[in-house]
Amino acid sequence: MGSKKKAYLIVPPTGLYIREDRCQTPIKNLKTVALRPPIDLMYAAAAFERGGAECVLTDYPAEGLGWDDLEKRLGEMQPDLLVLSITTPSLEDDLQAAVMSKRGSPKTTVIAKGAHFNALDVDTLETHPSLDAVLRGEYEPACEAIARGRPLEEIAGITFRDASHAIQRTADAGFIENLDGLPFPARHLVRNELYIRPDTGEPQTTLVTNRGCPFQCVFCLAPQVGGRKNRYRSVGNVIAEVAECVSRFHIRNFLFRSDLFTQNRTWIMELARTIIERRLHIEWVCNSRVDTLDPEMLDWMKRAGCWLIAFGVESGDDRMLELMNKRTDTAKAREAIRMTRRAGIRSSVYMLMGLPWEDEQTIRENIAFFRSLDADYLEVFYVYPFPGTALYETAVQEGLLAPGEIPREAYGEPAMRTLHLSKEELAKWRNRAMRKFLLRPRYIARTLARCRSPRELWNYLRYGWMQLLALAKQE
Repeated sequence: MGSKKKAYLIVPPTGLYIREDRCQTPIKNLKTVALRPPIDLMYAAAAFERGGAECVLTDYPAEGLGWDDLEKRLGEMQPDLLVLSITTPSLEDDLQAAVMSKRGSPKTTVIAKGAHFNALDVDTLETHPSLDAVLRGEYEPACEAIARGRPLEEIAGITFRDASHAIQRTADAGFIENLDGLPFPARHLVRNELYIRPDTGEPQTTLVTNRGCPFQCVFCLAPQVGGRKNRYRSVGNVIAEVAECVSRFHIRNFLFRSDLFTQNRTWIMELARTIIERRLHIEWVCNSRVDTLDPEMLDWMKRAGCWLIAFGVESGDDRMLELMNKRTDTAKAREAIRMTRRAGIRSSVYMLMGLPWEDEQTIRENIAFFRSLDADYLEVFYVYPFPGTALYETAVQEGLLAPGEIPREAYGEPAMRTLHLSKEELAKWRNRAMRKFLLRPRYIARTLARCRSPRELWNYLRYGWMQLLALAKQE
């Protein structure tokens, strides 16, 4: 079979982002989003290792490393494969790593992964000659096949440059039905202590429980990257990974990541009961729609260590919810927050701003709704028009984006104007929304009263002061 391939997987030194195919979020200017381990890249590394490759993984932004460090390491390592984790907003900056690789390690095959390539794979290869291949869809089988030395033209889900520099595109890779068959993410390759739970400062890792979502919100990449069938891992497989994190890596705080965690009630109840029976003594957070919970489920989740649920409420305007194809309403949001609080679980809610149809009046009403919702945490995201989504098509049709335009601003900065408001006006409204939420005496008192240790109290005080300074600077 020959010698093992050397694969170097990196998060490029282009800023702190969550680099998950569905969630491509810059940390800058956001209030509740903590840096996560590069879980997609860790799954890729595990697949490369299963195929026999030797892997090194570096998260350059998390480790405080820069371009000089990357250039030096590429020159020293001369890897067979360089695998880049990219996001759509940071694409142009991220792909400078490919240019650098070709200068210092010209024989290295440069491969990129990211949801961007599901829609714009050929375009990206045409405009970035230093890039050799991109991965489309769920990439673990392709990574394993590459490590085993299979020709690229025989591997599904790859777009690549052949020996004559012509761009070739293989068949799409299907979604993986048996997620239990995947190796656990390669946590042994990352510095797990860099990724922390923001309130306590303890190590926290991401654990992917399921993939796919049957809903089709106009802005969301979940159906594109995970499909419309919600594919759950078995409870036993999830518990085995939790146990490994506890025993091998000494991690007891988890983000259970999914496209829709709470859809399968039976699975949730089994997971909660098994965590309790195994006496794992972990704490975890998850996401949920507002219409997939009930009091009994929440009670078991709480007993199993769930301390926070993030809800994509998105809007307090039922018309906006209809336009974004959310398929829920504000009454269900109020009931979900009420049930969650009664169960003793904290709630974090996401508010979207910058939808094409928004005007000053709808934003005012939105802010009033989220204040009255009185969740424990609020994040205001500017909506981002990812290529391949219905939102992107609408933005181009309405003249909010030029055809082919890819905004660099994302989530914490407006990516585009609306039909009624400029990007500058949107920026002012987000600051107002955050101030109106964060500066409520009731919110401040409740947050501080829940602190369980001096360290947690200090973290909240420091965090609050930093946010107030950030909001003042943005005025």
